[in-house]
Amino acid sequence: MKHYVLLKLAPDCDKNKAFERVQSTYQALEKELAWLNGARVYRSCVARDSNADIMAVIDLDSPDHLQTYLTHPLHMQMAQDMKDIVVGRTSFDHE
Repeated sequence: MKHYVLLKLAPDCDKNKAFERVQSTYQALEKELAWLNGARVYRSCVARDSNADIMAVIDLDSPDHLQTYLTHPLHMQMAQDMKDIVVGRTSFDHE
């Protein structure tokens, strides 16, 4: 299963720092969770109101792992740390 997360960040935040935070979290999750693979994090190359600033794409071995990933302490801590700078979040999942 592929899981996509798109984040729109506050205009005045440090987008490079946010990108590094997301990237390091997914790298750590990939090391801890054998069923989470191929984590990739991208920055938008075009600044537009309709664009997300960061997109993460991960592969989960099964949809059954989604809830465990979402509630994993590393994921939860990242969400908590970034709550003041994320102004929009969209996710999408497909098999």
